[in-house]
Amino acid sequence: MRLMNYFLGGTSSASSAEPVGAMLVKTAPVTSSLSVDNTELVPPRKLNTRSFQPYLAILILALPTFTTAAIPPDELALIDAELHQPIAVHLSNGRTIPGHSIDVSGNQIQVATSEGAGEIIHTFNVNEILNFTIPGESYKTLAVEWINAGESDNAMELLQLLYLQRVKIMPLLPATESHFFIYYVDLILESDNPARAIAVTGILKPQISHPAALRALEDAVLDSYNSLQLYDQARPLTQAWLAARDPYGDSALGYYTRSADQLRSEDFAGALDTALQPIVFSTPNPPDKLAHCYAAAISSALGLRDQDYALILYAEMLARSLTWPDTDPTFESYFKQLNEHLEKRNLNAEN
Repeated sequence: MRLMNYFLGGTSSASSAEPVGAMLVKTAPVTSSLSVDNTELVPPRKLNTRSFQPYLAILILALPTFTTAAIPPDELALIDAELHQPIAVHLSNGRTIPGHSIDVSGNQIQVATSEGAGEIIHTFNVNEILNFTIPGESYKTLAVEWINAGESDNAMELLQLLYLQRVKIMPLLPATESHFFIYYVDLILESDNPARAIAVTGILKPQISHPAALRALEDAVLDSYNSLQLYDQARPLTQAWLAARDPYGDSALGYYTRSADQLRSEDFAGALDTALQPIVFSTPNPPDKLAHCYAAAISSALGLRDQDYALILYAEMLARSLTWPDTDPTFESYFKQLNEHLEKRNLNAEN
């Protein structure tokens, strides 16, 4: 998978979690101002969520769409029930508050606890939070086991539940939490849902510091914008990518998105030059998106009316066991031209 090779450091909780139950999770260092400790009793409907609407929008965008439930209903019900148990919020003054609803806005955190027919809303500064005890920690291990066993649908559904359980407090959790959910981004990319990948990556990226993992997430965002054909958003990301990468690295993504962008502008010479850079420097083990660079180079050669060079590049592409990328509409008309030239050449050879 595309990102799991970058799942480095700080991931022991995924592979050696304790038996089913909660795990104490320390918060990341947070700086804030004056301490606030306000408590009010309100009916559930009166909880003010207006300040948390950006989170709600992200959650709506990030929700996966399943045609059928992957996990058997009985097992899913048990998992869901445990993950909906209150999260224990441990304060620096020694208090512990079980929160069934937690919202973070700026320097403040609101923790809701059930109280009869209503709920008590506690409000604190985030620097008063010592750590959290989050139920169902060992389900991370189960998710990884499912991934390793090839049960991607089960893993995707379970990771969705774990992610939604923690998403609102993710900025307050250690970087290991965000590192773990690289698995989730990887499965999202495999399911071809670029909009969801952008949403989830936006939550995880601020907590991730490992250079390789950051590069992988940046690739995910650029690839997702390009797949959505949001080329204006992809263009500055491509420029940043090219400024920080080398043509002989393990990914040719930026060269692909740049050359395809030039191709759409009919800058055929520029597109050819860009696309050839990773091709020239590539090793016997082709980097990610090299096939797309070949497609851009071949298309550019056709745009320059150099069909012989296009056919040479295509033969080289096939010799390297690379297949034409049929998911990018930028290359569709050029692939049609290429096939016409191939048919004409074959006819001439027969005669």
